[in-house]
Amino acid sequence: MEDELRQGPNAGRTLPAEREQYDDPETGASVTRLTSDPEADSRHLYFTEPGWDDDGRRLLFRSDRGGTRQLYSVALESGELTQLTDLPDDISGVTRIATEPTALFWCDERLVALDLETLAVTLLYELPDGYTGSIAAGTADGQRAVTALSEALDLERDPDDRERWIADRMDAGPHSKVISIPLSGGEPMVHVENDRWLNHVNASPTRPELVTYAEEGLWEDVDRIRALDLETDETWVVRPTDADEAVGHEYWLADGETIGYHGWRGGRDDPDAFFGHVRYDGTDRREWPAPDLYTHFHSNTRNLVVGDGTYRGAPFDLLWSWDDEDGGYRTPRKLVAHGWSGDDDVHPHSRLSPNGDRVVFDSSRAREGTDSDVYLVDVPDDLEELPTFDGL
Repeated sequence: MEDELRQGPNAGRTLPAEREQYDDPETGASVTRLTSDPEADSRHLYFTEPGWDDDGRRLLFRSDRGGTRQLYSVALESGELTQLTDLPDDISGVTRIATEPTALFWCDERLVALDLETLAVTLLYELPDGYTGSIAAGTADGQRAVTALSEALDLERDPDDRERWIADRMDAGPHSKVISIPLSGGEPMVHVENDRWLNHVNASPTRPELVTYAEEGLWEDVDRIRALDLETDETWVVRPTDADEAVGHEYWLADGETIGYHGWRGGRDDPDAFFGHVRYDGTDRREWPAPDLYTHFHSNTRNLVVGDGTYRGAPFDLLWSWDDEDGGYRTPRKLVAHGWSGDDDVHPHSRLSPNGDRVVFDSSRAREGTDSDVYLVDVPDDLEELPTFDGL
C-alpha cells in the first residue's frame, strides 16, 4: 500500500455562492437551490449517510466541477462553497462519521479518511486485486471504518435490464467479506466471510459495536437487512423477507437502535407498498402503507418521515407525521416537487436534517439531461400548511 496520498493545491479553496431561492408553486415551501454551475454535476451524500457538518452549518456534497469528482461543502447561511479534496482520482462512496469531523470515501481503489477541519487525508486500506468495495461506515466511537468487499465478476450488463444483471451477480455468489480497519492505523479485521454478494455497510450512530450490511440481490430473493456485532462477530437477519415480499433501502434512525426501510408485497407490477421501523435485534417491528413504489425513506425519529417519491404519480417529497393519539401516521403531506422522471434521471435521495427542519435532495429539474444540483427545502412548523397527498 502506498505510504501517503497528497492533496492538491485546490483543497481548501473557496468558491462564490451559487444559490437560488424560490417557493414551490404547489406547496408554498421555501426551496434553496444550493448549486447551479451549468458545467457541473453536484450531488449530496447518499441518503443513508450523515452529510451535515460543523454543527449543521455546512452540508457536504460531491461535484465534478474541477474535472474529477471531489468533495465540497456549502455554508448554509452564506452559500459559499469550499473544496475539501483535490485528489488525483474521482472519489466515491462518501460518508461522514456521525460523531467525528471525519469523512470516509474511496479514491479509486483506496479507502481514505479526511479530517474535515484540517483537510488532512489518511490512506486506510487498498482493495485487493479482483474485489470491489462498498460504501464504508465509521463506528460511533470514531475508531474504525467498516466496509464490504465483493469479488468482481465479468458479467455481461445490459443497460436496459439492470435487474437481470443484479440477478446474475446474486446467483453467481461472489466471494465477499465485511471488514473493519482501525482509523489510527493497523491491519484490517475480517468479521463476515462467505460466497454471497455483500454490500453497503451502515454504522449505528450511537452503538460502536453495531453495523448493518446488505445481502445484495433482487430484494424479493434475499434476506437483505443484516446486522453485525463487531465485538463478537455475531451476525443475524434483522427483518426477514417473507414469501411474496421485498424489503430494502435500510438506514439507522438517530437513536442508533432503530432501523428504517421500505418494501412491498405482491409483484413489482402491482405492489402493496409499505415502509417500516424495526429494532436492530428484529423486535418491535412496525409497518405502514406507502404510495406505489416509493424509492427511499428517511427519518431521525418516528415522529417525522420523508419519502422521496416515484415518477409513477408522485414526483415530489412527502412528509408523514406521527399522531400519538391514534398511534399511527397522519395523511402524508406534499413538501416539494423534485421532478424525478424515472431510473434514467437523478434520484432525489432525500434526507432530513438532524433536527428535522429541512430536507436535502438532488434534482435535474432545472437542467437539460441528467446532471444534478443540490436542493434544500424548509419544513414548515405547521405541516397543515402543506397540501395532503391522497394517493394511498
